[in-house]
Amino acid sequence: MVVGACGPLTRVADAASVARAVFGYDALRPGQQEVIDAVVGGRDALAIMATGAGKSAIYAIAGRLIGRPTVVVSPLLALQRDQAVALERHGVSVVVINSAQSVRAHHDALRSGADYMFLAPEQLADASVLDAVRAARPGLVAVDEAHLVAQWGADFRPDYLRLAAAIDALGRPPVLGLTATATSVVRQEIIDGLGMRDPFIVVRGFDRPNIHLSVQSGFRRDIDKLEALAHDVPHAARLGQGIVYAATRRGVEGLVENWRSLGVRAAGYHAGHRKTERSDVEEAFRGGTVDVVVATVAFGMGIDKPDIRWVFHADLPPSLDEYYQEVGRSGRDGRPAEAVLYYRPDDLRIPRLFAASTGPSRDTIEAVAGALGSRRTSVARVAAAAGVSRARATAALLALRDAGAVRVSGRGTVSVSGDAQEAVGRAWDDVARRRAVERTRAETMEAYAEETGCRRRALLEYFGEAAPDYCGRCDNCDRRRPSHGDEAGEPVPYPRGSTVVHPVFGQGEVVGYTDGRVTVAFERAGYKRLDLGLVAERGLLVPA
Repeated sequence: MVVGACGPLTRVADAASVARAVFGYDALRPGQQEVIDAVVGGRDALAIMATGAGKSAIYAIAGRLIGRPTVVVSPLLALQRDQAVALERHGVSVVVINSAQSVRAHHDALRSGADYMFLAPEQLADASVLDAVRAARPGLVAVDEAHLVAQWGADFRPDYLRLAAAIDALGRPPVLGLTATATSVVRQEIIDGLGMRDPFIVVRGFDRPNIHLSVQSGFRRDIDKLEALAHDVPHAARLGQGIVYAATRRGVEGLVENWRSLGVRAAGYHAGHRKTERSDVEEAFRGGTVDVVVATVAFGMGIDKPDIRWVFHADLPPSLDEYYQEVGRSGRDGRPAEAVLYYRPDDLRIPRLFAASTGPSRDTIEAVAGALGSRRTSVARVAAAAGVSRARATAALLALRDAGAVRVSGRGTVSVSGDAQEAVGRAWDDVARRRAVERTRAETMEAYAEETGCRRRALLEYFGEAAPDYCGRCDNCDRRRPSHGDEAGEPVPYPRGSTVVHPVFGQGEVVGYTDGRVTVAFERAGYKRLDLGLVAERGLLVPA
C-alpha cells in the first residue's frame, strides 16, 4: 500500500491506475508512462515535452507511486501557485515555500508532512530550509523549466547551478528534469548541471501544428516595425488574448503606452515591477480584464492559460530555444493560434549584447578568487569581501568550481580545493567559451528570421526532429505549394543525430538540413550552418 500525507491509497497496479483514481486522467499521454516507470524504479530522467503535453502529471503520479514527499523546484511564484492549486484539487497535500513567507512559516510548512513541496532554487540555498527538506526524506526531486540550468543569458539564475549539490544534500533521491525545449547541447548541460546519473531521456511532441508561424520583415527603420505592430495588435486583441515579447523594459513600457492610447487593454510585465504589480497583471490576464500583456522573457512561464490565441515578438529573443518556449504558450487548447516575429537585421545587436555579457566578468572572477581565504566560508562572506552581489559571487564561485579551485555545497558553504588565483584563467576561458556558444545561439534566430524554406521544418530540425519540407502552416509555405522533389526526400550525407568532426570546430551533432545547408551543434563552438557544397568539396565533416 502506498501511503501519503493525504491518507492511504488503495493498492494500484501501475501509473495509469493512479492517473485515473487520484488525478482523474482518462489515460497517460505518450512518453509519460516511460518516464514515470524510470523514476519510480530509482533512475534519473529527463523529459523534454511540448508545452501542454503533461509534464507536471509525471511528477504528480510518480510521487504518489513512490509514497514519499516530492520536491518540485519551480522558478516562479505564479508557476508554483498554479501547479500547487492543480494538485490540491485532487485532495493531495501541498506546501509552497517562497521568499514572501517568514522563516517560521517555512519550517511549519515543511514539518507538515505534505506530499508535494514547491520551492524556488533560491530556497534550497538556505541551509535551514535544506535541512528541513532533508528531514522530510523526499523520494523524488523534480526540476521544472530545467533548461534554466543551461541558461547563461539575461535571465541567468546562478542558484540553478547549485541544484546538484543541494540534491546530494537531500540524500540523492531520483532526479526528474522537465522542460519544453532542449537541443542536444542544452540536454547535456542539463544532465551535467543537475548531476544526473545515466538518465532516461524522453523527447516527445515538439511539433505544434495548430500554431501558424510567420515573420514580418523588410522594415527600414524601427518606427516602421512599431507602426506594423500598432496596426496588428489591436486587430489581434479583438480575436483573443495574446502576449507581445520585447527585449527591454523600456520597450515594454513604450509599447503599452502606445497601445493603450489606441484603446487596447494592455499591461506591462518585467523585472522592474514590484512582485505585487506582476501578480496583479497575471491575475488580470487570467481573468480576462487585460487582453494583451507586453513582457520581457519571464512572463508566460507561470501562466497556465490554454486559450492564448497569439504570441508576437517585437524583438528577437536570445535563441530559438527561448523563442519556441514563448511561442508554445499560445494555442495550448489545440485551436488555431498565431506566432509572428517582427524582424529587422539591426535587432540582432540585443541578443549579441546579452550573449557577450553572459556569466561573470573576468574582474568579478578575480575579485572573488582574491576574497577566498584558506578556511571554509560562505557565499555571503565571499560576496561581501569581494564587493559584489551574491548572484555575481555565486556565478564566479561556480566558474572557479568548474576550474577545480573550490567546492560549493548545497548549503552554500565554500571550501578551497586548489589554487584559486591560478584557476582564474581556466575559469575565464570557460566563461568565454560559453559566451561564444551563446553568440551562435543568437545567430540561430537570425537564420530562422531569414529562412526561405518551411519555418516549421527549420524549428523542428533545430531540436533534432525530422520534418517534411512543407507544413502548410507557415508564411513561407503559404506562398508556395509542396514540390515532388523537395529536400526532405533526398538522401543526406550525415543522418540527423549523428556525430561528426570538423577540422576547426571539433566534434558536433548533426541537427538538420535547410536551404542547401547543414546545421551542426558543436560541443565547443556552438551552432553552425555549413554550406553543403563546401562541406562536400573540402571534406569538412567526417563521421566520428
